[in-house]
Amino acid sequence: MQLPSTQRPAMQHPKGDYKNLLNKDEIAVFMHKSDTKALWMVLTNWVLIACAFALPAWDANLLTVLASLILLGNRQLGLGILMHDCAHSSLFATRKYNQWVGQWLCAAPILADLNGYRKYHLKHHKEAGTTNDPDYPNYKNYPVTQKSLSRKIIRDLTGLTGLKTLYAVLLMHGKIIEYDMSYQKSDAQALPIGAVIRNILLALLPGAVVHMAIVTVLTLCDAAFVYPLWWVAFLTTNMLFARIRNSAEHANVPDLLAKDPRLHARTTYASWWERLTFAPNHVNYHLEHHWVPTVPPYHLAGFHRYLLQKGYLEGAEVLNGYTDVLRRMSGMAIKPN
Repeated sequence: MQLPSTQRPAMQHPKGDYKNLLNKDEIAVFMHKSDTKALWMVLTNWVLIACAFALPAWDANLLTVLASLILLGNRQLGLGILMHDCAHSSLFATRKYNQWVGQWLCAAPILADLNGYRKYHLKHHKEAGTTNDPDYPNYKNYPVTQKSLSRKIIRDLTGLTGLKTLYAVLLMHGKIIEYDMSYQKSDAQALPIGAVIRNILLALLPGAVVHMAIVTVLTLCDAAFVYPLWWVAFLTTNMLFARIRNSAEHANVPDLLAKDPRLHARTTYASWWERLTFAPNHVNYHLEHHWVPTVPPYHLAGFHRYLLQKGYLEGAEVLNGYTDVLRRMSGMAIKPN
């Protein structure tokens, strides 16, 4: 179900207090968690990762390598999204599955830490709509000029953003800085070099185990030569997709400093190719996620339709696709259909 691209409201709050609008009995169906659906999502992501490796292993040429880099970058983002859902304990019905799968099959392959991410991300939800939001630095400067946006995209695709991000991740794992996905923490604490190295090695151990398993499988398939594509994608396409996904959620929204998620977040409809780039695992329904963070990802589309039918999204920003997101990032006006 699609709506025309919405025009930006004149900083006017949608009707009704969002906290009191929802009927608990009516939304109960969207709150139901399923281990089966969760496992299917995790397996789907890993099957697509296998396909990304299989393409250049089958016939290594420019097109298959490019397709592999796109798909790998997309599913690395996808693993990050599933880690996010596990941090909310909203993916699996069984709590320990959220912890184990979230750490080993989602966070570890992308060098993340579920517990550190959870602490930081729950603060984002608590403080969303305020300057205390730890993600606020990621969004406050939008819209940017088209030249600035082009420079950001070039830095992403050349690996400069990825190297900067990797450096920040190592600082976080070393416990030199706090876990912070805006990567703008300047207050570093001094630790003995031995303690820093120990912290980093312990934090990266799950990732090392997972990647050893990936290399082993590829070697048994006589395809170990495609493994470096994982890291090329991690430093390039993954960074670009993550930037645009991130911006789709909160950049240049109607009112970044409003507590109502219909003003500080947005939802973006995603086509099939956008789900294979910027929007894996239903992450495009971000307004709905901020409204009720415990709705599992596989119910977000249904929850969105429910809110539409109730008229609760009147005045909210719902975009038709990620081309509209890019326009929002650069401050270009979006004309209604």
